[in-house]
Amino acid sequence: MHDRQRQCRSSHPEHILTASLLTTLLAPLPAVASGTEPMPTIKVTSPRISQPWLHTPSSVGTVNIDEMLGDPQFALDEALVRIPGLHAQNRYNLNQGLRLSIRGFGARASFGVRGVRVLLDGVPLTMPDGQTDLDALDLGLLEQVEVLRGPTSALYGNGAGGVLSLSTRAQPEQRHGRVDVFGGELGERRWRLEAGTAGETVTSLASVARRTLDGHRDNMAADSTIGTGRLRAHFAGGELEVSLHTLDIDARDPGALNLNELRSDRGAAHPNAMRYVVGEQIEQQRLSASWSRPLGARSALHLRGWGGERDFGNRLPFEAGGQTRFQRRFGGVGAQLDQRFRTGSVAHTLSIGGDLEQQRDDRQRHDNLDGARGDLALDQREQARGIGLFVIDQLALGGPWMAALGLRHDHIRLDVADAFLSDGDDSGKRDFRETSFNLGLGYRIGAHELLYARYGSGFETPTNNELANPEGGGFNPAVDPAQAHNLELGVKLERDHLRAELAIYRVRNEDELSRFEREDQPGRSFYRNTGATQRDGAELSVAWRAHPELTLYGSYSLNDYRFRGEGPSDQDVDGNRLPGIPRQQLFVEAAWRPVPAWTARLQATALDRVEVDDDNTAEVPGYLVLNARLAWTGTWGGVEVQPYLALNNAFDIDYIDNLRVNGGFGRYYEPAAGRVMAGGLSIRY
Repeated sequence: MHDRQRQCRSSHPEHILTASLLTTLLAPLPAVASGTEPMPTIKVTSPRISQPWLHTPSSVGTVNIDEMLGDPQFALDEALVRIPGLHAQNRYNLNQGLRLSIRGFGARASFGVRGVRVLLDGVPLTMPDGQTDLDALDLGLLEQVEVLRGPTSALYGNGAGGVLSLSTRAQPEQRHGRVDVFGGELGERRWRLEAGTAGETVTSLASVARRTLDGHRDNMAADSTIGTGRLRAHFAGGELEVSLHTLDIDARDPGALNLNELRSDRGAAHPNAMRYVVGEQIEQQRLSASWSRPLGARSALHLRGWGGERDFGNRLPFEAGGQTRFQRRFGGVGAQLDQRFRTGSVAHTLSIGGDLEQQRDDRQRHDNLDGARGDLALDQREQARGIGLFVIDQLALGGPWMAALGLRHDHIRLDVADAFLSDGDDSGKRDFRETSFNLGLGYRIGAHELLYARYGSGFETPTNNELANPEGGGFNPAVDPAQAHNLELGVKLERDHLRAELAIYRVRNEDELSRFEREDQPGRSFYRNTGATQRDGAELSVAWRAHPELTLYGSYSLNDYRFRGEGPSDQDVDGNRLPGIPRQQLFVEAAWRPVPAWTARLQATALDRVEVDDDNTAEVPGYLVLNARLAWTGTWGGVEVQPYLALNNAFDIDYIDNLRVNGGFGRYYEPAAGRVMAGGLSIRY
């Protein structure tokens, strides 16, 4: 048995998320007061076909941003925490970006999102190699968040964890636009401008969002500017949407601390972060277009295309090859044809389509001479190309029965051309061919309840970055894709004032991908396959309008994720828990509107303990954090104004905001901010 290390103070026992809380959420609810406005019916689009949430035989969580008045919009996790099975980290470190995992997929990432497909207004944000960055997203434009959990490769391809689908506004909230200003502790300063038009056939929107942040640790300052333009128009008998997104960001990285450094000074940076001036600079432009047109009463055509360029440079906390630069060009096209028909008593909605994607990175590494650029250490061109073909059938089988079938084949090719030949030619390529399937069966118990079962397969290839060779240039030939099989059972309930879902699942994942570091390159991530894992879990979500003035929300996740079988030759991990994922997670919120103008919200988020490495040699204890929101909406001089206040971590609890799994030299911990007060003003005219 390994000795356990406790790295931060916590007055809460490990059973902070108790069975009694789950029992309370599932207990019979009292009658709703008369006159209470019903909750809006939700439609979801992430299964590729727009349909009511209750008619979808799979786990789909949704968040309407209108329900989140007063949120400070620090990061997307403010919305995602409401969805069970989902774990988000890294709210304040803009250098690393928000880290997101669904049912454990993505927890290994050192930055950004892995193992999860991300869509923005129906167009992929995820690159062909499976990597996603959320840094160019203007949170002020969000309207709805959908999360389709479980293996969904039969729908979207490379991403075994699920799908995150983000929908934004195509026109300003009022006729002309909006102005937002925001400020608070940690040197947080933001302003945002939005303007546009809303006509009968054409709507347009343009916005610019500027943010500066000092942060709660040394070497954490960030400065970002995000620009967005959207156009929606009726064109050639269909609806056309065009979007332009730009990003300019300069962000420092304080790095992770070991246990002694954490206890000594939670606000300190990794010592080498200061010496080597660790940080990154990014410029990105992305243009996308989608067009949908009905082809009659029973069919429709959907086309989409996107392309862009990303210029990236960073400095890492070591000398040899410690500075990276790459210029990325990326793009793709996709098509989907929907057809509705009947065979006897069975009604079909058949979708056939395909996706073609490509990216090219011209990458160089230089030595990092205390922040100055040194000699060239690597020069190579990396390319990723993917093509996927799919067929999906949504079936109404007659009576209370429904089904969903999906089949997809993907061919992904990653190759590298080495231009730094002084140490030999490390050129090479990797080809992955994967066929995935998805089967779902639903049974309507009554008008308001659905039972469903689902079985599916998925896969997750290593990204270009994760194929980095520890021995030098080129790709690591020893890393293979992970393969997942998922069995899921669930029940949904949707009434006028109550929406709830309970899902239980088991995922068997072969060739689990795991991050590690080398002593001679601390802070740089490499990856390997660590054998099989088994993930058993339960997820519960509830939204209840208990009274005309009070709405309650809750989500709970119970996770038992373990390694099964043999791992790498130097590790015996059989039976160990997967690191980076809390064993339990709970979110509850009470939103109170005593009068239409005022909204007050109180939130509690609790996480169980988390393992820090594959060997389970240390863990981060659980914690409970309370947040509060207060917003007022009114008019002044014919202009709508909305001042709001936000308090995060009200009791100033010490906890870990980002865990660097398998970090070298015991540097796992990135501490969270303490109590943070902030406020803003939104003007809509």
